[in-house]
Amino acid sequence: MKTKELWRFPVPSAGGIAKNVKLIYPDENANALLLFDYYDSSTYDVTGHDEVFNSGILFDMAQAHRHSSEKFTVSLMDAYDRLVEIVDSGWVAELKKINSQIADFWNIKHYVIFLDSYGLYEFIASDYKILETKKGFSDE
Repeated sequence: MKTKELWRFPVPSAGGIAKNVKLIYPDENANALLLFDYYDSSTYDVTGHDEVFNSGILFDMAQAHRHSSEKFTVSLMDAYDRLVEIVDSGWVAELKKINSQIADFWNIKHYVIFLDSYGLYEFIASDYKILETKKGFSDE
């Protein structure tokens, strides 16, 4: 299995995530959103506490996803605190066998990220985008 690193989580996820990771699938445009709030210990708010930021990853035209708790994760797929693309993915090959027309139309790829205490998130999508980072907790 070969991976290509695409992005690194802004802080170590072990102890850095301020709230639960949130998965929205699908959103109104058939995308998947992985949202998170995190503490940045390199910056402080007016009270002297670590500042909180929120951001996320949008997976464009997500065709499938799966999540494994870290208790049931067999392999981290070289994705600890990193978004990676699995090159020559077996999952993509399997989906192409099922429906090559749609798989080729969307040019599907296999994306993976592992966040400590939250598990392994995998997405089959045509592309990804890192969302803008904002100060404070995300709106719920």
